[in-house]
Amino acid sequence: MDLGTSLRNAREQAGFSVDELAARTRIPAKTLRAIEENHFDRVPSGIFVRSFIRTYANEVGVDPVGAIAGFRAMTEPVVEPPDMPKEPAERIPTPSTAFQPELVMSRPSWGYVGVVAVLLVALIVINRYTGSSNRPAGEDSLAAASAEAPLPVGTSGDGIHIEMRAQGPCWVRAVVDGQIAFARVLQAGETQTVSGQRDVVMRIGDPAALSYSINGQPGESLGAAQVPVTVRFGSDGRPYRAS
Repeated sequence: MDLGTSLRNAREQAGFSVDELAARTRIPAKTLRAIEENHFDRVPSGIFVRSFIRTYANEVGVDPVGAIAGFRAMTEPVVEPPDMPKEPAERIPTPSTAFQPELVMSRPSWGYVGVVAVLLVALIVINRYTGSSNRPAGEDSLAAASAEAPLPVGTSGDGIHIEMRAQGPCWVRAVVDGQIAFARVLQAGETQTVSGQRDVVMRIGDPAALSYSINGQPGESLGAAQVPVTVRFGSDGRPYRAS
């Protein structure tokens, strides 16, 4: 349910007509109708539209803070975070033997060939020993970083499944694989589930009023109360915040 519909339903439940509400709030009736139809471009912009919405909500018994958060979530664009850059794999130098033309051009004796063979065998053994016992410092740092990095939520090839539960009135817009799945205010105790294959991008008006699980695992906090945020869940199940 969108913001305009929620306010209109609350007005009707309170028993007010549009003209009666206009007289009580001193907001023009055409402005009230524009708000109920979500035509915010027909309402004076800036602090005026927020003041009208707050006054409307107070008069019909709707939480004005939640109403303003829903308005911002509806009018602010969804900004998808850029794909995370992939770090290039560290290249480990391999030992090489310098080219010695005198070994090719000359015709050594059998004794000399035997000495060279022994030296080559010794060089191979030393290289194998040092390669297995002395790793480059970069490998140790990469291993430590990998151990500390958060593990993704496994998708098991079945895509991304997100179940949301509203702790209080909360505007949510979900874009699944590039298509809008829903955009409305979730009421306290209400649940909503979305599923996708590539990604799910959610615009949340009040992160503190929404809990969720992804592929059956509890999700982490998405932000502070009354601070709208855009979050993208990639195919690995991790949340990436855009704002």
